[in-house]
Amino acid sequence: MSLVVKVPSQKIVSPFKTLKNLLENLDLQSRFKNGMIVAVKLHMGERGNRTHVHPSYISSLVRILKDLGCEPFITDTTTLYPGARSTALGYLKVAAENGFTQATVNAPVIIADGMYGKDGVKIPFKGIKTDETLVGKAFFDVDGFVVVSHGKGHGLAGFGGALKNVAMGFATKKFKKFMHQTVKPSLLYPEKCTGCGWCVKNCGFNAITMVSGKPQIDYEKCTGCGGCFRCPTGALGAAENVFEEFNVRLGESAAAILESFQGKPFLFINVVEKITRYCDCVSNAGEFLAEDVGVYASYDPVAIDAASIQDVEKVLFKAKTLKEVHDVDPWIHLKAAAQAGVGTLQYKLKTIE
Repeated sequence: MSLVVKVPSQKIVSPFKTLKNLLENLDLQSRFKNGMIVAVKLHMGERGNRTHVHPSYISSLVRILKDLGCEPFITDTTTLYPGARSTALGYLKVAAENGFTQATVNAPVIIADGMYGKDGVKIPFKGIKTDETLVGKAFFDVDGFVVVSHGKGHGLAGFGGALKNVAMGFATKKFKKFMHQTVKPSLLYPEKCTGCGWCVKNCGFNAITMVSGKPQIDYEKCTGCGGCFRCPTGALGAAENVFEEFNVRLGESAAAILESFQGKPFLFINVVEKITRYCDCVSNAGEFLAEDVGVYASYDPVAIDAASIQDVEKVLFKAKTLKEVHDVDPWIHLKAAAQAGVGTLQYKLKTIE
C-alpha cells in the first residue's frame, strides 16, 4: 500500500507552505540529495490556456529543491499536433507567455526532445512490438524527477494526471504517435453532420477533406490526436473499444518509461484545482467539472492518480463519475500501469489539516 499525502483545497494558504507540508511528510531529503540535477516535468499549457498549474507552485518547488542542494530545471516535450508548441522554440515562447521563465520560476526551462521533437532514446517496451518507443533525450542526463500534473478531465484518457503526464509528456513525437494510433475517427453519426467544415479547419494534419458535403478522412495522414472529436455537431467519433485500447497502451507506455529510469528517484505531485473538462493542450479547456479538491504528493504514480480521481468523483457538479463526462473510463490506464508493476491502486491517504 502506497502513501499519498494531501492538502485539501480549503487548507491551502500558499503554494510554498502547501508543498513544504506535503514533502516534509514524504521525507524528500532521503531521495533528493545535494548536487542532484532534477527535472521538474510539467505541462506549461497551450497558448491562451489559463487553467494549467500556476507558476507559483513551480517557483515554490524549485525553492524547496534548491534548499536541499539540488539543481532543478523545468521541462516538457513538444506536441504531436501542429501548433505553437510543436517546436522547442515555439514552446519556449508559449511557456514565457504563460509565466514560465528562468526569471519567474528561478530555474532554466528546457525542452527535452529537441527542436523538432526528434531527439530521443529508445527504451524497452513489453507491449506491442514497435520501434517508436523514444523518450526525450534530455531526461537521461538527470539524476531525479518531480512530475507535477494538473488533475483534470481528458477527452481520450478520462482523467489527466501523473500517468498521462509521464506517458505523453516524456515521449518524443514518434512515441506519442504510437500511443495515439489506436484512436482513429469516423463519421459515426452522419445524420448529425451539417457539412459545416469545422473538422477540416481544425485538423492540424490536413487529414480531413469535404466530399459531397461530408468529411472524408485520410488515415495515412491522421495521427489519432482526437482533436476532431470536439466536432460541434457530435457527428465525428470513435468506437468505444478504441478508447479502451488507447488507455491500455497509455498505461503500459507510462510503465515502460518509468522502468527505463530505474534507480533514479521520482516524486509525483498532482494539483487538482480548476478541474476542467479538457486538458491543458486546449486554449479554452471548457467548463469546470468539479470543486477544487487539493494538492497531492506521492512516490507512486498509480496511487496518486487513484486518490485524485476518487476525491474528484465525490464533488463532480453534474456527472457521478469521470467516465460519464467523456464516456471514457480513466481506471483503464491506471490498472494497466499497475499491472505492469509501476504502482498500486491500494493507497493510504494522509490528509494534512
